[in-house]
Amino acid sequence: MDRDYETEVIGYIMERYPIRKRWYRPELKQATKEWTLSADFQFLPEDAHDFLNDVFEHFNIEHSGFDGRNYFEYEYPFWQKRPSPEPDIKPLTIEMIIESAKAGVWLYD
Repeated sequence: MDRDYETEVIGYIMERYPIRKRWYRPELKQATKEWTLSADFQFLPEDAHDFLNDVFEHFNIEHSGFDGRNYFEYEYPFWQKRPSPEPDIKPLTIEMIIESAKAGVWLYD
């Protein structure tokens, strides 16, 4: 019998990172694979890294190729120049985590 990674990943996320009710989407009671870390979880970059490190470790996802700068907009101190050109921020979805858990390695970037 094949593992149901979608159920496992979403279940783990729901258990460890419960959904906060949002005024603009009060009907949501369960994370879905379409959810993104920036729009639906609204993590700060450092919190998103902690979240992903936890998920990568729990599901034994090799993630040496992961670069958070592709997925999170960083805040730079006023004295530090932003990179030029500014990178395009890509959405990071739960589905990407599910597919990487199946493969055992981060598949994107």
